[in-house]
Amino acid sequence: MANAPKGRSSRIAVVGGGVVGMACALELKARGADVSVYERGTEIGAGVTSRSAGMLGAVFEWGLEQDQLALAALARHAGEIWPDFAAKIERLGGGPIQMSKNGALAVARTESEAEWLEALAAACQARGLAVKQVSALMLKSFEPGVTGAVKTALHLPGDQHVDPQLLLQRMAAALSRAGVGLKYGRVVERIVVGREITMPDGERVDSVVLAIGAGPAPKFHGMKGEVLESGLAPVVPVKGQMLALAPVPGAPDHVVHTRDVYIAPKAKWILVGASVERGAEDFTVDRSVIAALKEKAVAICGALKDAPEVSAWAGVRPGTQDDAPMIGESAIPGVFAALGCYRNGVLFAPAVAEQVADAALEGVRRSAFTPLRYNKDI
Repeated sequence: MANAPKGRSSRIAVVGGGVVGMACALELKARGADVSVYERGTEIGAGVTSRSAGMLGAVFEWGLEQDQLALAALARHAGEIWPDFAAKIERLGGGPIQMSKNGALAVARTESEAEWLEALAAACQARGLAVKQVSALMLKSFEPGVTGAVKTALHLPGDQHVDPQLLLQRMAAALSRAGVGLKYGRVVERIVVGREITMPDGERVDSVVLAIGAGPAPKFHGMKGEVLESGLAPVVPVKGQMLALAPVPGAPDHVVHTRDVYIAPKAKWILVGASVERGAEDFTVDRSVIAALKEKAVAICGALKDAPEVSAWAGVRPGTQDDAPMIGESAIPGVFAALGCYRNGVLFAPAVAEQVADAALEGVRRSAFTPLRYNKDI
């Protein structure tokens, strides 16, 4: 818990200027803290958020999970608060973030996929999650852009998406307007912890929030130079490759999922993604992977066959040993984690921000995503 003297606002440094870090900064500022954000890039969009598809897929990603109920609950809560979060960003950030309004589709092309969708629909209905079954015949009028052989589909009205690059720009503007200090080009490698916490540029704060994505964590030292152990496990890099196609007539209006590819239509392009390469942390684009993504997308939407390629890229997601985020106080008092959101950083961001603010400002301790769960010695 931040040890701010009585009568003074807590001073908090957030390390990491992606969607999770900026969401934490905005929530902490709204609760009265004095906040600075340290971003290693020289501009917004240097990290994994800008390389994502901006998916808000609480139902598709987590509706069927039975062995990770805490994660499913986090995803559901995040999905529920995202519209208000988006409205706040747009109000403070000075413009829209292109949040979709029409939900997503999940389609099945094989009997096994149809069984999987049936199980997803049943699980969603049992949990009170909005879902609508769409027959192959209905699909033609519901989403004409889906032209491949589809046996059945689900409409997930609560699963939306945003333009991640535009989101980051609006969030940076919102933070600036709210009075949060944005410090670009600041690589935080070493933090000194004493009665106060001293950042590399000499700023003194009461607490630090680590929201570094897949980047390296800073080292912590005491006032005499001794190494302090945070108890935080390193994030697990998970590379993902993405294809961006030019908009073409006949492309789908909805996000369309299968079990191994998604098509996400944006204002400026159509994103097709994404590979999952656990342990890889390079940004090399493998043309065979990109070709496979396009082939799978064309099998669902034939209009994409002749869509020109605009770009292709790779990003590195921050995973964990159990694919659940690390949220809360580390083994060093005053040092908090907002780490390891893996494929759901954009979705989880406002919910993680709430929990980080609860921990840093109110001393609330939750066990579900404690960052110390991997450390048997603590």
